Amino acid sequence: MKHPRRQTGFTLIAAIFLLVVVAGLVVYMANMRSVQQTTLVYGVQGARAFQAARSGIEWGIYQALVVTPLVPGCPAAPPNPSNPFTVEGFQVTVTCSLSTHIEAGTPLHVYRLEALAQSGTFPSLDFVQRRIRSTVSLAPP
Repeated sequence: MKHPRRQTGFTLIAAIFLLVVVAGLVVYMANMRSVQQTTLVYGVQGARAFQAARSGIEWGIYQALVVTPLVPGCPAAPPNPSNPFTVEGFQVTVTCSLSTHIEAGTPLHVYRLEALAQSGTFPSLDFVQRRIRSTVSLAPP
């Protein structure tokens, strides 16, 4: 007579182990998806901030070289540190400094422009800021 085999329960332990491993992988993949999505959002916000700062630089160059070329001086308000303007939700502050140099007997006006675009408040995760500096010069006609 044959005796029935004793069941040891090894399959149950292997199944539980497999369930735990698969659940861990699912949690890890969900976390990675969330991190990738957040990283993408921050990258887009950084690019938007860069473009807003670039528009501030272009505004300053236009003001310095086209609007006020006959009267040397830095662009006036509205974009000044106490009154920034807004571009697509970003506060843009443009600062300017002017220096005049004599080259071959001709005065040369050199404008140093800086644009700072920011959105959000500093300690929070939604804060983004970009700064661009540019130097342009103008020789009077």
